[in-house]
Amino acid sequence: MDGTRPLRDPDGRRVTRAPGRSRNAHLVLIECRALCEPVIVELEPGARRPRPAGFWRGNKFHGIIRILERRDELGATHVRVLADHGCYDLRRLTIADPTTWRSEGWWELVAELTAIPLPRRTP
Repeated sequence: MDGTRPLRDPDGRRVTRAPGRSRNAHLVLIECRALCEPVIVELEPGARRPRPAGFWRGNKFHGIIRILERRDELGATHVRVLADHGCYDLRRLTIADPTTWRSEGWWELVAELTAIPLPRRTP
């Protein structure tokens, strides 16, 4: 035993990994298209710092499987995500109204990425 629990599907049945797929793979991300289009992001409910759960791009919903990277800057948050239809860079911009101090934010799709999995080398 390697100390890890076997994977299970929602019904509780055991799931085996596909051959050649490693849990410890690195992802190399290559930007294939730069964009700047507004998207509607749905957030996970009930969290102190809500995380994106998916986003709408036109009529198509992209569910987020994993957040690969998150970077906060002044007035912007950049999130690199692995979705069920590919990898994407999202950006949330926030601007505060100087008279009311009320902030307004919106999400943009910044780039489409191509993900290439590389297996880790063990010595």
